[in-house]
Amino acid sequence: MYQNIKQNPHEIILIGIGNMTNIATLFTTYPDAAGLLKGLYVMNGYFDEAPLPEPYYNWNSWADPLASKIVFSSNVSVHRAIPLEVTDTLTIEAKQARVLLNSGSDLMKSVFSFGGAWLEKSEKLTLHDPLAAVSVFYPDICSFERGNVQVETNFESNMGGTSFAPSQKGNVEIARTVDREQFYRILSTTLCGENKKVKQRHIPQLVVSRAKSVGTVGEAWLANLDNMVSELEKEWHISGEDALSGGTHALVANADGENGEKYVLKIDMPEDLGGEFSKEISVLKTANGKSYTKLYAYDIERKACLLERLGKPIDKLDYTVQEKLQIICMALQKVWELPVENAELTTGDTSWFNEFLESGYEKLNHPCPRKVIEQALVYLKSRTENENPDEFVMLHGDAHGENTLKSLTGEGFKFIDPDGIFYEKAYDLGVLMREWREEYEPEPMKAGKERCSYLHHLTSVPEQEIWEWGYIQMVSTAFVMLQIGQEETGHKMLHIAECRNNKSNPV
Repeated sequence: MYQNIKQNPHEIILIGIGNMTNIATLFTTYPDAAGLLKGLYVMNGYFDEAPLPEPYYNWNSWADPLASKIVFSSNVSVHRAIPLEVTDTLTIEAKQARVLLNSGSDLMKSVFSFGGAWLEKSEKLTLHDPLAAVSVFYPDICSFERGNVQVETNFESNMGGTSFAPSQKGNVEIARTVDREQFYRILSTTLCGENKKVKQRHIPQLVVSRAKSVGTVGEAWLANLDNMVSELEKEWHISGEDALSGGTHALVANADGENGEKYVLKIDMPEDLGGEFSKEISVLKTANGKSYTKLYAYDIERKACLLERLGKPIDKLDYTVQEKLQIICMALQKVWELPVENAELTTGDTSWFNEFLESGYEKLNHPCPRKVIEQALVYLKSRTENENPDEFVMLHGDAHGENTLKSLTGEGFKFIDPDGIFYEKAYDLGVLMREWREEYEPEPMKAGKERCSYLHHLTSVPEQEIWEWGYIQMVSTAFVMLQIGQEETGHKMLHIAECRNNKSNPV
């Protein structure tokens, strides 16, 4: 290292991504080395207020405290440290690693050949060292604060512990924050291979908001989307277009086959707030184009599928609300008749809603009166106590106007995006109770009762069951809207629910 630094003064940037032993040895053996460097970037230190569980969590300092102390006291033209509390924000589950790092480049094949076993054992992936490297080439990826770093070398209880004192005259800059979205995009683009050009596609804001709402893995998914689409285009011999509007939990885009075939490419986000991609694929395989869009190809790991292209959603066509309800209910009744023996369905229950409503109420800082939540919980208890498994059928799970599309082959309407649930029919009808909310003004209770009665007339499903699921769907969907930044819609739905909050039997 020294010979290279000596021969190329003020041109070399040194990156330290482990314990500092060799760098400290360099600086003590050759005292002029630090001054000859263009820069020093190290993944070292911990400066958060919360104490670490054990000193060794700050491994790169704990493993050789004296070396860490020597390096942090050195004077380099640009001396930057990327600490543990910043790199820890770049953590995703190991099973999601291939979502971010799925490039077929020779580099990534090598990485997975020797790193796969470690990922399986650790169960998580934290991109400590890559951030240190990326920050060299993208200096603005992190925000930094200048000061001095002290390293504990005497007391075993905090051996290697680091502390920071801000000072404009300090010799070290420590990273305070990282632009995670930019980091993931840089990493994903780089891992594609330097000769591979990837088309950048427009992604609807609702999809972006929902992906970001699930945290780090959602941001990583967004960053890798362009690369993933390019790989799927090559594998499935298609050419994709920009994303379509209307979706919230997946990238959906038209795609053309090599011989002019018309498809839709769909890629679900890694965490989609309740849905499961494998269940959707199971339903589509079972239906084989009946009542649902036809499935042509799929990739479970990447949550991607190639589907039959359909026409406009029923919400974009000139139908009254009653006509839409009639069409959707007719399509649902065909879905409910599909066989379930070979389908990998999830048996429905109320546990997810119970947990989601309770946690969401606190997380969203009480966005509605408590009585609204309590009423939803009462209805959830009622559905649990009165459910009849003998009457369970294959449900769509989210059959609303945007998920009901006109067939291009003259077969009426077909559904997209099934949830793959085996449960009571009223669950599907509850979704229809939350839609077309403008119809509920100015009397939400009266209008709600009328729609409930109409759905009963169309399907013969008991009104009380429809009403209860309608209320549950209204409140839970409102919470989802609030979480992804659709505050006006979310609060409007909660207002309707509050107006319907009547202790007397509404139906």
